[in-house]
Amino acid sequence: MAEIKIEKKKPMWPWILLVLIILGIIAYLVYDNQDKIDLNDDFDDGITNEQVLDSQTSPQDHSQTTDYSSNTYNQYAAFEGSISDSTRIAVDSSYTKKAYYNLTKAVVNVADENSVEDSKELKDLREFSMLITKVSSPLGKKEDAKNFKTAGDKVVKVLEDIQSKNFPGLQSEVSDLKQINEKIDGYVNMNSQQTPIYEFLRKSRDILRTMNE
Repeated sequence: MAEIKIEKKKPMWPWILLVLIILGIIAYLVYDNQDKIDLNDDFDDGITNEQVLDSQTSPQDHSQTTDYSSNTYNQYAAFEGSISDSTRIAVDSSYTKKAYYNLTKAVVNVADENSVEDSKELKDLREFSMLITKVSSPLGKKEDAKNFKTAGDKVVKVLEDIQSKNFPGLQSEVSDLKQINEKIDGYVNMNSQQTPIYEFLRKSRDILRTMNE
């Protein structure tokens, strides 16, 4: 009687282990590639947001000789962008604070570029970032109006100094700004003075635009 040889089956676990390793490598490669895609998407979003911000804050009417790399231009652009929504001025506290902050910085830069003497008002505007932190949120107190009124008075004074030194043709414009500022009452809630406050900011923008050309 012939002897039947029975071959032992080779164990399957090495093959299973090999398949798991291959699947693991594939999963790693897919995951790593997805991370790179997400990183690129985030970078692209950052560029897109920056471009949108620049398009919203850049002045639409300017001279061909404007120095786009100058700090003055950047501050003016920031200020113009921060008053683009008139409905939020004197109502939205954060929006209004930012508008006045950018205004004072733009005025200080123009004063520096025109070598204006460092008056008390100019020194105060340099420190306005500290003053504005004292303003409550939301703008509901008369004291808030007083703080912004004080800032407005100093802006007018410094713009007068700049105008008398280097911009004789803007005398009537600065005079008009002064009259607009006088309409703002430092003892009346800001939200009830939205029109004159926005008019003051807009007139300041027009004067700064001319000074930057």
